[in-house]
Amino acid sequence: MGITIKDVSKAFGNFPAVNNVNLEIPTGDFVALLGPSGSGKTTLLRLIAGLEGLDTGGIFFNDKDYTYKTIKERNVGFVFQNYALFKHMTIFDNIAFGLKVRPRKTRPSKKEIADKVNELLKLVQLEQLANRYPSQLSGGQRQRIALARALAVEPEVLLLDEPFGALDAKVRQELRHWLREIHQRLNITTIFVTHDQEEALEMADTVVVMNQGKIEQIGSPEEVYQKPANAFVYSFLGRVNEFRDTEASAAISYIRPHEIVLRKISQGNSILSEVSHIHIIGSTVRVELRRQDTGALFEAEMSIEQYQNMTPIKRGDILFAEFKNIIVFDHHLENKLDHGGKIGIRNSLKSKLI
Repeated sequence: MGITIKDVSKAFGNFPAVNNVNLEIPTGDFVALLGPSGSGKTTLLRLIAGLEGLDTGGIFFNDKDYTYKTIKERNVGFVFQNYALFKHMTIFDNIAFGLKVRPRKTRPSKKEIADKVNELLKLVQLEQLANRYPSQLSGGQRQRIALARALAVEPEVLLLDEPFGALDAKVRQELRHWLREIHQRLNITTIFVTHDQEEALEMADTVVVMNQGKIEQIGSPEEVYQKPANAFVYSFLGRVNEFRDTEASAAISYIRPHEIVLRKISQGNSILSEVSHIHIIGSTVRVELRRQDTGALFEAEMSIEQYQNMTPIKRGDILFAEFKNIIVFDHHLENKLDHGGKIGIRNSLKSKLI
């Protein structure tokens, strides 16, 4: 099912939650709506589902106007962050619910329903839990059941609203891989909302970056990360150092921590900096430094192997920092200038870690 969002706007009072959004989603695509709180991503998802009515514009499924179609007519499956499972029903009955409440003419037989539920339980790898209740399951298991229930009605579009937001990091990681495998197997057009940049970049075919009700950029995970359309996209997708010449300067320079090389001896055009803190996070090491010329703070990142090759490094040590890839955005014109290699290192008055 291909989806077209054309000039769609939705306001709540005077607040424009979605502002003149246009988006093309091809059949079978796995799309992440990514943005901070209040960016409009969940509202857009609810508009696609038919849970909210739009103010202007149109929504088309396979080029047919579905703007005013009901949720039932749209044939979408919806998975919420809080699972929305029926507590008084067994897992089997939760999955079967959407099939059992169909009108008699379109309702499958009891055997067909049972076969479908068992098929989905096998798909989500929880066959042994059919007779349990939601309260007896872990958060990850409940979310798998919620997905199975959404798939039971054989939707043409699957919509997920921050499905892993309430789960711990390890379970989220496992479910990301699992959901991606499910999508590849079923090839259902899938749209999921997330504020987690890593989740979007890891799972999606297409990332739609949203901010203040508008789309900032649409592209593959590689495109939005490597070729950001503007400063917001660049700074939102991962950790970044921000530099400006003056407080009022429109042009701001950005560089990611992993694009800063630290050495104990000077090589070329490098910046003398003092180590203020070292964070060892598994296989990654983040080093906070203070520039000797301006006093500005910045962060560099390296692998644990690189760090071990440089050791011993401790707080107070003086290192030389080489900025490998500075990107400059003019916030008045939103122009981007790339300063590769050693060119473009600026005597900044301000540095900000995001």
